[in-house]
Amino acid sequence: MKAIGIDLGTTNSEVAIVENGQVRVLPGEDGDLILPSVVGFSDTGKLLVGRPALRQYAAAPERTVKSIKRWMGTEHKTTLGDKEYLPHEVSAIILRALKQRAENALGETITQAVITVPAYFTDAQRQATKTAGEIAGLEVLQIINEPTAAALTYDLRSFETERVLVYDLGGGTFDVSVVEITGEVTEVLASHGNNRLGGDDFDRLLQLHLADIFRKQHNVDVPDDAATQARILGAAEQLKIDLSSHAFATVREAFLGTKGKTALHLEREIARADFEKLIRPLLQETLEAIDRALTDASLESEEIDRIILVGGSTRIPLVQQMIEEHLGQAPTDGIQPDLCVALGAALQAGVLVGESVDAILVDVIPHSLGIAAAVATPIGIMPGYFSVIIPRNSVVPVSRSHVYSTVMDQQQIVEIEVFQGENAIAEENVPLGSYKVENLPPKPAGGIQIEVNFDFDLNGILTVTTTEKGKGQQGTLVVNNAGIQKLSSHQLTRAKADLEALFDFESDETIETSTIDISTTIATDVVEITPELAALLDSAQKLLETIDEEQALELQDLLEQIEDASANNSAELPDLQEELEDFLYYASTNELE
Repeated sequence: MKAIGIDLGTTNSEVAIVENGQVRVLPGEDGDLILPSVVGFSDTGKLLVGRPALRQYAAAPERTVKSIKRWMGTEHKTTLGDKEYLPHEVSAIILRALKQRAENALGETITQAVITVPAYFTDAQRQATKTAGEIAGLEVLQIINEPTAAALTYDLRSFETERVLVYDLGGGTFDVSVVEITGEVTEVLASHGNNRLGGDDFDRLLQLHLADIFRKQHNVDVPDDAATQARILGAAEQLKIDLSSHAFATVREAFLGTKGKTALHLEREIARADFEKLIRPLLQETLEAIDRALTDASLESEEIDRIILVGGSTRIPLVQQMIEEHLGQAPTDGIQPDLCVALGAALQAGVLVGESVDAILVDVIPHSLGIAAAVATPIGIMPGYFSVIIPRNSVVPVSRSHVYSTVMDQQQIVEIEVFQGENAIAEENVPLGSYKVENLPPKPAGGIQIEVNFDFDLNGILTVTTTEKGKGQQGTLVVNNAGIQKLSSHQLTRAKADLEALFDFESDETIETSTIDISTTIATDVVEITPELAALLDSAQKLLETIDEEQALELQDLLEQIEDASANNSAELPDLQEELEDFLYYASTNELE
C-alpha cells in the first residue's frame, strides 16, 4: 500500500510519493506540479479546483475562495453558490483533488497520507486539517510540521552533526525551525512563527499601494465591489512575482473605474525598492522570530551551519538579503522552496508504510501547554496562574504529568482549564478547552490531590486526563478548539458522500485542466443596433480568440452588459459602446507593444 505526502499550502499545494527509494512530486494531467489552493463553482454550478478556479477568481470572487488555510480551526464560513462551507470542508475539496491527482498519476487507489501544517499551528488547526483529510477519503497517518518536512529533504547529510535553520515563508504563514541533522536523523531543537504572516500580506500592501496610485492619478477611489478589488489584488500578486526577478515592473489594469463617460485605467511602473519599503516591517518580524528560535535552542547565529529557505515568498530578494545580513551567511541554494515540503511529507509517509527510506524524524511541540492554577503568595492565594505541564520545544510524542491540590476546605469541584502559550497569566494565552472534576470527597484544603496528565501525540493532538488520587475517579478531554469536533462515523460518511457528489458532477479533466468558457453571443435581433456598434461587436468576437483568459473574462462581462442593455433598450447602451471602444483600443495598443 502506497502512502502520499501532501503539502496543503495557503497559496499552492502539492502531492508527492516515494517509489523505489526515490521521492518525487506528482504532476496533474497538464504536467503542472503545483495545484493552486483555490476552490470555486462556475456559473453553472460546476466544481473548479486549482488553476481553473484561480482564473475565475478575478471575474467571480463571490463564487471562488482562496487562502482558506488562514481560517483553519475556526467557524469562519465561506459562501459558494447556495451553500456555506467551513474551512476544513474547503480544504477537504483541495485534498480530494490532490488524492485524485495521485491516483491518476500512479494508476491505483490511494487511501493514506501524511499532511503538513505550519509548525506554529494550534491544536484546533491541526485537528481541522486531520478532519479535512478524513472527509477527503484519506487515513491521515501523521500531521507533521512544514519546516521539519523541508529539513527531511536536505540531501547533504553526513555523520557529523549539522545545525540547520529552516526559514519557511509561504503565502499565509511563517515558521522558523532550528534542527540538528546527524546522518539520517533529523531532530528539531526549536520552532517559532506567525500563523498570520505571509505572501498574502505582501499582496494586500501592494493592493493598497496601487489603489492609492489610482486615487492620485484620477482623484477617485477604486470601486469597492468584490470583482474590482479581486482584480487589483490579482494585479498586486503578479506585480510581486515580477519584482522578484526585475528591478522594475509595470502594472496595467483597464477599466478599474469611470468618471462620467470616461473609462479610468491603472498603468504605472513600480520599482522593487518601493515594494521593499512596504514589506520590510513585516520581514523584520521574521528576524525577531529567528532570534527567539535560536534562544530557545541555546544557540548563537554563528553556530548555524546552513540556512534553508522554504516557501514561494522566499524568492523575494529582500528576504534573502535581510537573512544574510542578520545571520552573517547566505542561505543554501539547491533546495526547491515550493516543493521541498511535499517531498519531505512523502519521505515520512514512506517511512510509516515501510518503504526503504533513510529518514528518521524527531519533532518538537511549538507551544507550551498547561492549565490555570492558583498559587500561594505573601498576600494570599492568587488564581489564574499559568502552570506549564509540557514546555514548548519538547520532543514529541510526549506525555507529562503534574499533581495539584485543592485550595479550599470542603472543595468538591475542580475545573481544569487548558491553555497554550507563554504568558504567566493563564487568560493571556490561547484557551483550548475545559471540564470539571466533580463529587470530590469533603476534605480540608490541600487534602485532595489530582494528577493532571498531558499526552501530545505525533499529530499534534493533545489529550488531557485527570485522576483524583483518593477515589481514583478520572476525567478526560481531547483538546479540540473552535467547535472542530471529531466527526462521528455517520457524519464522516455523509461528509464524504457530499464531497464525492461534487466530484462526480465533474469529469477528472474538468477539475484538473478545464478552462472557463469565454465565448459569448450578443442578441442583435431584439433592437436595431448601429453599424458602428455591430462593427465593434465583430471586432470583440475576434479579439476573444487572441487575448489571455483574464482579459477575455473582462471583455465577456462587458459584452453581456451590452447584450442586456440592447435587449432592454437601455439608455446605458451609448456609454457601454464607448467603454467597448476604449477596451478594444487599449487591447490593440498592448498587442502592438
